[in-house]
Amino acid sequence: MWTEVEDRLRQSLHNAILIRLDMAEQRSQVSRPWDSELRTADQKPKPLPPNTPIAEVFDRREVGGKLLVLGHPGAGKTTTMLDLAASLVQRANTDPDEPIPVMVNLSSWQNPKQPFANWFVSELKLKYGVSQKLGQTWLSEKKLLPLLDGLDELPPARQEPAVQGINTWLQSDTGAPRLLVCSRLEEYELYASKLDLNGAICLSPLTDEQLRDYLASLKMAHLWETLQHDDDLLALVRTPLLLSVSILANDDLDAAQWSRLQTTQERLDYLLDVYVRRRLHDMVNSRAYLPHRQPTAQQTRYWLVWLAQQLQAQSKDEFLIEKMQPSLLTTDQKRDKYLNQASLLGSLLFILPWIFLLIVEAMPSIQLVRILFSAIVIGIPALFVLSIINRIPDFDEHILVAEKIIYSFSEANKQVETVYVRPILIRLSNFIISLQKFWNHYRAKEKVLFLICLFIYTFLMVLLAVKLWSLDDFYAVVSLLGSIIAGCLILVPYFGIVRVNNEEYKVTPNQGVRGSLNTSLVLFALIQLILCIIGFFIALIHWHQTGCYREIGMLLSSGFWDKCFSGGLTYVFSFSLLGFLLFAPIGCLFGGLNACVKHLSLRITLFQEGVIPWDYARFLNHCTDRLLLQRVGGRYRFIHRLVQEHFAAMPLERGRGVDG
Repeated sequence: MWTEVEDRLRQSLHNAILIRLDMAEQRSQVSRPWDSELRTADQKPKPLPPNTPIAEVFDRREVGGKLLVLGHPGAGKTTTMLDLAASLVQRANTDPDEPIPVMVNLSSWQNPKQPFANWFVSELKLKYGVSQKLGQTWLSEKKLLPLLDGLDELPPARQEPAVQGINTWLQSDTGAPRLLVCSRLEEYELYASKLDLNGAICLSPLTDEQLRDYLASLKMAHLWETLQHDDDLLALVRTPLLLSVSILANDDLDAAQWSRLQTTQERLDYLLDVYVRRRLHDMVNSRAYLPHRQPTAQQTRYWLVWLAQQLQAQSKDEFLIEKMQPSLLTTDQKRDKYLNQASLLGSLLFILPWIFLLIVEAMPSIQLVRILFSAIVIGIPALFVLSIINRIPDFDEHILVAEKIIYSFSEANKQVETVYVRPILIRLSNFIISLQKFWNHYRAKEKVLFLICLFIYTFLMVLLAVKLWSLDDFYAVVSLLGSIIAGCLILVPYFGIVRVNNEEYKVTPNQGVRGSLNTSLVLFALIQLILCIIGFFIALIHWHQTGCYREIGMLLSSGFWDKCFSGGLTYVFSFSLLGFLLFAPIGCLFGGLNACVKHLSLRITLFQEGVIPWDYARFLNHCTDRLLLQRVGGRYRFIHRLVQEHFAAMPLERGRGVDG
């Protein structure tokens, strides 16, 4: 929690101004300039003394730890919440009896029917990795202090139900005894229902005296000279955010052009345009790129516009790379490209082990042909089947990373029933529907070409099988198929492996995908171990039948190891090889590696469309250096909601310059 508070305060525009003006070590001499007034149910609004700590107001007897923070856009609501969070974290660190502050954004409350207690517990798991059971325990024991931001960021239809939901929660047994909520003043005044809190702080616009003194403390009196002669501009910068933006964009501001604009929205758009243009063109000491390798201003703008539009469409203010979903693809053509690439990458998992076998084994040419042929015979059907599976109507298209695995007997029973007992007709109908969708995707000429290729492939497969395999090999193939069927039955417990998304606090970007890859490697090793054990028991049976077990005491006698490797131990190697060539790819694909394959396919598709760069984390880190984004661990957000809304309102035009 402290890491998040510290990172967001450090990346605030107020802090950026101090750094830019070489005043980072004089923060106590340059206080935040805004005032506020306190409103309670039994008293008239009264101004608070300047620089009153928010923690002091929160602790007042008449407030009792239930406070609402109101203000205009950019008035400093979130910064006020962060200041309170910093004080509460320090208290919790020194006194174990103090509740733990938890910052959560209300924009993620998507289901109006979901009780707020359940939503809050799920947010604890999503953002901080707290298990639901532990979260419910902490909530019932009053060990948490919720800090809820962004009430106004909910869609209008869900804002008042959210107010009612919070009130219901406060009156319940699991309701928080202390709570802080932030909201824009204009939206909150429209609600028929009001929050059942004890007090409200309304952040006041900056006065002329505060503006003059603050700019003078920053040695920017010339900006005050520009503003004081235009009442409209002065009214615009009375919020701390827009004042900070004006300071950072001051060198490029054209005061005459700015003052000629007629409406407040036009003046706001101009100010944000100048700020964005300045941030895009400024030379920055980027930690992500070398100076000559940085994205152009036009590229940066285009990629940020796309990101802002996606966040606005989803009513979100935070972005995690690993949470990217196929819903970002807006057309059927893009979704088909994504599915085809995912199927191709998945089928490569079945081909690569055979290629690896070619590399490590020095085999006669006929064996090389057999292995290549086997790789093709397995790879092409795998591509075809995966292409259909990805289009089955009930197939989960949501990319869910699996950072750890657990075993559950109830899950095993459920999955065995689903796989073996579920009516075959339902699966067959889904497969037919998917096959029809797969078939209808192609035009007539492509269908004819597909049928011709399928016929040629089948003919060559039969011809090569007759040519390359003898009768003895045929029995070996039959035995192999029998082993595969037996292995499927023996490995039924594998269905009890539950892939879990460990939604802990993300320290680095894409941490979940890397964890999912590690999980797939664990599954690979587990399957290899199980198959080796199966092979070992079969070897024991073979040794018993051949009498080889009687020679255990003669390990060094000549002929013993020949017998073992010509018979029993061959089974161990064979089953291990079987796992490497077939079972391990299946296990990994439908384990953690499946999410990696889909995530990579989605990233490739979006990169091909030009809406994201190849190294996305590197680019987003670069944007934090440019004061356009903030990063907390593996999460990214725009520097302010107004900046996100401004980018989202821009047209997504690749050829549009940043100077327009």
